[in-house]
Amino acid sequence: MVPHAGYVYSGPCAAHLFAILHSNIHRVVLLGVNHRGKGHRAALSPAEVWETPLGRVQVDVKLRDSIESRVDFVKTDEHSHRQEHSIEVQLPFLQQVLERFTFVPLSLSFLSLEECAELGAAVADACREESGSGTDTIVLASSDLSHYLSPEKTDELDKIALEKVLAMDAEGLLRVVEEKEITMCGVLPTAVMLYAASALGAKNSRLLKQCHSGDVTPMTKVVGYASVAIEH
Repeated sequence: MVPHAGYVYSGPCAAHLFAILHSNIHRVVLLGVNHRGKGHRAALSPAEVWETPLGRVQVDVKLRDSIESRVDFVKTDEHSHRQEHSIEVQLPFLQQVLERFTFVPLSLSFLSLEECAELGAAVADACREESGSGTDTIVLASSDLSHYLSPEKTDELDKIALEKVLAMDAEGLLRVVEEKEITMCGVLPTAVMLYAASALGAKNSRLLKQCHSGDVTPMTKVVGYASVAIEH
């Protein structure tokens, strides 16, 4: 799990995750949040290439199609990716640390617990099918944490959400985010990632960095960030 705010605010936090990636990673399933709720609620990008200032990145069409074929509610829809930053801001980091990779952009909104579990299992199955053990593929969830609260309240609520992430408890994460009204925008991508990681045999979790926007510029209302690694 990695944040997706402006680089000046969340970039240093995100860098803790990207710094530990190995060069033998060749595929990335990049789960983003559809902030505006436009287009289909579980949408793959129809594009074959995405472009950043650092160059072009190929979409893994075979892996994309494999995921789509496994889940009825996943569709290819460009509208869900328009004017959305949660996926694209991760690509320059990946371009810097990985020698060569393809990726699958998947934008999410309005999923139930059961659908998160189904999609996570499908992502894991597709990764295994396309790359054997799946060890050359990572599943990356793009998410910020609490939004526009005091630093103290942000730390309090983010700790609650992160406890569930670190416990790899997707169901518990969805529950506490709803019960405590935690404004974690990428809770669905994170839940899907946790289900996929468990299906791929991940056993360990690490909190790499936690901070908020007020650590960069003093402010009374902040946004929380964290980078978390889920590993074998």
